[in-house]
Amino acid sequence: MRNANPDIIPLIQSKALELLMEKNPDSIGMRDIASSCGVTATTIYHYYKDKDALFQAVGLACLRELNERIQRNTEKKQTTRKKVLSAIHAFRDWCFENPRRALLVMQGIKSADDASPEQIEAFYVCNRTGESLLKKAVDEGNAVSENPRLDVGILVSGLWGCIESILLKKSDAAYWKNGKAFTNRFIDLWMKSIFKEEEA
Repeated sequence: MRNANPDIIPLIQSKALELLMEKNPDSIGMRDIASSCGVTATTIYHYYKDKDALFQAVGLACLRELNERIQRNTEKKQTTRKKVLSAIHAFRDWCFENPRRALLVMQGIKSADDASPEQIEAFYVCNRTGESLLKKAVDEGNAVSENPRLDVGILVSGLWGCIESILLKKSDAAYWKNGKAFTNRFIDLWMKSIFKEEEA
């Protein structure tokens, strides 16, 4: 793989994301992406071994964007408990505001399960932010968790299941237009299982 051209990489990822907003990953070929970029497919193969690798890079960029939002939201809160809750809300709200991207990142793009452990770890950037916050709450004596990584993993998986059921209209129809009420119940159950009574 040649050294990355600082101009072509963002262009390729941007055009790939535009196509992913319109079509399923299986319906998009490297030539489609190349045509959209105004380059040859060979050029794209210099930077990505295949379209799955390219789509994974796009998904990772979306996760980094989400994590930046999570971090911005938590900076405004005074207590660690409120930071955790703010992080959860940021994740949920981003998914509802960007449903197509959320569905692609969480289920549409092929998992990078054949990548190196370091590459796989990059996809858990949001989980690690949550894990760090929960560890701090435990250290402060405000939360109980024997395994913060596991508890945050369960939170993310469970909350995503609730979000997905709203986005795909698989939940009770009464919540299709009120996803926050549906997800707030799950969030409340998780918070009560981990945190002691809310600070006054």
